Amino acid sequence: MCSHPLLDRLMTHLRSLSVPRLLLTILLSHLLITRLLLRRLLPFIAQRLINRSVLTITNATITDPQKDRLVMCMKGRVENAGPLPAKIEFLGPVKLCVDDDRSLGAGKRRVVVEGGRRLVIIGEADGMPAISTSTSGSADIDAKVTVRILDTQAFAAFAKTMMESTKFSLTLLATDIKVVSFNLPIYSTKLLKTVTLKGLQNLNQIQILKAVTTGGTPTHITLSTTCEIYNLSDITLSVGTVTLALYHEDIYQVGTVEMNNLTLQPGTNRITATAAYSPQTTPATQSGRKLLASYVTNTPATVTIRGTQTSTPISYLRPALQSLSVTTILPPESRKMIEKTQLVIDPFRLTTRLQSATKLVLFNPMLAPVTILWMKGTVTCRGEVVGNLDEDLQSRNEMVVLAPETSVQTGIMGMRLRIAPGALGAILTAAIAEGRGDGQTQTPNQDGGIKLFEVDVESTIGCRVGQYEVVIDYRQEGVPVGLGG
Repeated sequence: MCSHPLLDRLMTHLRSLSVPRLLLTILLSHLLITRLLLRRLLPFIAQRLINRSVLTITNATITDPQKDRLVMCMKGRVENAGPLPAKIEFLGPVKLCVDDDRSLGAGKRRVVVEGGRRLVIIGEADGMPAISTSTSGSADIDAKVTVRILDTQAFAAFAKTMMESTKFSLTLLATDIKVVSFNLPIYSTKLLKTVTLKGLQNLNQIQILKAVTTGGTPTHITLSTTCEIYNLSDITLSVGTVTLALYHEDIYQVGTVEMNNLTLQPGTNRITATAAYSPQTTPATQSGRKLLASYVTNTPATVTIRGTQTSTPISYLRPALQSLSVTTILPPESRKMIEKTQLVIDPFRLTTRLQSATKLVLFNPMLAPVTILWMKGTVTCRGEVVGNLDEDLQSRNEMVVLAPETSVQTGIMGMRLRIAPGALGAILTAAIAEGRGDGQTQTPNQDGGIKLFEVDVESTIGCRVGQYEVVIDYRQEGVPVGLGG
């Protein structure tokens, strides 16, 4: 027979009274039944109410990822928790679980069997606040907890699923809880709930809004980019500093993109990232040369941003970030680099070398200084080649230095003329089209030079962007040609 101090005192008191033995037996039986109800029936009822309740997470935030832990915030609601007000207190950690399957990889797992399911424990959350339900059986949840990573490999597989999928599930398991209703504590219950959230779908909506060249070191060119990333999930995700690979033509890595303290909220996020142009192989350099040519000639180029094994130092986030592969457009620089060409009358060059003394007015659209080392190019007029340019400025110590967003006129350069009927006819036709060959008064430019016609320039430029030496293929149509001093 069960013994309890309260029952012992009651028995002693009853023995001192003149109470029939039958009545005493009935009273004691009721007390024992009440105790049995408290120990067995009430936990059973409480467990049934917990089981049938519905837990919905409407918003989750993952922040401050460290080597073996992170911070998670959850907002949501509990519904259908029963007709009586109650308070669920978490006496121990809440375990974060996923279903045991092959995607978790090989290795020894922490497995529990609950509700007929094999669950792998990937982490546990400390500091889960109590949930207080009303008479309607509902309650709001607003929790901030620290999650300890217990299984790095399994948690990494879960994070990868979260990154790739349209939706994903996470099971919360609490085996050490207390339910309090009308000041009556009820133990021996547990909570097992699976919540489903929208996944990040590989962040497949990334748009580069702007890309500006800001500097150059001996190892790379630096570009500041403004990106728009659309987060399709319910999750606010902070993953620290992330470095992704930048590819051109989907094959060749031409650099990296670094996103400092990357935080993505649900919906549209506008962030600033730093790109480093630094192809490391000959094929990558050739592909990067095409990319630069598109960039400086106002031609949008397709690029791919991919995660790598070194995208983050956080081991349980690497597979998720490594799965990223997003193709987008690199917006070009719209401002032209050649403002005009001036022909300088030099009879000696013209008669002895078949060269025209030429000056170029160059513009630097970048926010980094540019030094022109050499130039090679072909000048055409109405489809006819009229001259060729081949100037090694560095060997003559006559490099042209262009400060950011400024124009500079070069010294005299020699353009070898092509004296052929087609070339001369094209120049004459162009001059007539400009209204300069019919005896009209020619209008001088602002600097006193006279515009004759327009040409197309296709050139290869060796230059330094900041301190980084690079070759740029540049083409510009409609370059004004005039006479200058």
